[in-house]
Amino acid sequence: MSRSYALSITLRVAVFPAVFQLLLSSYSEAETITLRGRTIDLSGFPNATNTGVPPGTTLKESDGFVVSSSGAVIEGLDIKGGVVIDAPNVTLRNCKITYDGFYVVLIKGGVKGTVIQNCELDNLGSGGQCIAGQGSFLRNNIRNCADGIAVGGNDTLIEGNYIHDMRGTAASHFDGIQADGNFSHLTIRHNTIINDNIQTSAIMVDNYAGPIDDVLIENNLLIGGGYTVYLNEIGKGQLGGGPVTNVTFINNQLAGWHWGGLDLRTELGNMPTISGNINKTTGATIPAWNRPVSKAIR
Repeated sequence: MSRSYALSITLRVAVFPAVFQLLLSSYSEAETITLRGRTIDLSGFPNATNTGVPPGTTLKESDGFVVSSSGAVIEGLDIKGGVVIDAPNVTLRNCKITYDGFYVVLIKGGVKGTVIQNCELDNLGSGGQCIAGQGSFLRNNIRNCADGIAVGGNDTLIEGNYIHDMRGTAASHFDGIQADGNFSHLTIRHNTIINDNIQTSAIMVDNYAGPIDDVLIENNLLIGGGYTVYLNEIGKGQLGGGPVTNVTFINNQLAGWHWGGLDLRTELGNMPTISGNINKTTGATIPAWNRPVSKAIR
């Protein structure tokens, strides 16, 4: 999992109210949050009212399971346990999945065509990942995990999700979306991601596990973390390493960071396209500041 640049991972926001404090009874059920005395409106972006299981849906209780049938459609379940998808073209929709293991939903490597849609995924603060793998992840309500979505393969679409209440153990490193390399064709569009920890990010894109090509990050509401977004092409010291190419980061709204809105490293010379990103609370442009060559993020 992604590493923090500095400060103990045991330090929590509640210990540093002057640095970063969310003042509300439960932002998982609110359309606004209050950050350092300023209210951030979530309307127009995914929130608890327009993600997850649709109101009025009747759910049937279920244990966790492995899906091994190609083209299976699974819906209307209240699942207590992990789900493993080990067949192509599986759809999981209108389900609630609660599990305190490391993967709430795990899509096996190389499995294509997975759709997870209008689900509620809860890791119960156990420090795991709510979704791990590749596929299309649409309008889900994701909470109480260290990593909301960990990208694990090619051709992934992450759209319309509400990722919030990042929780874990003393060893956790928190990323709303973690994309650690060795993939191509990733779109992250119109999500709300709130990481109220001072590390690590709302979105982490880096070449720890290998090269990356073709990433679009657009029109998201991204809040919190040490840096809210990391776009890191590290030259040396990564397990996999390699170029990070054809990255576009446009028209996003950021707020609530500890060090800065965007940590950009282009140590192999591949510069992303960056434009139209603003500070949600002030309206100021988020600069495309390029951090000088330094040690790896891990």
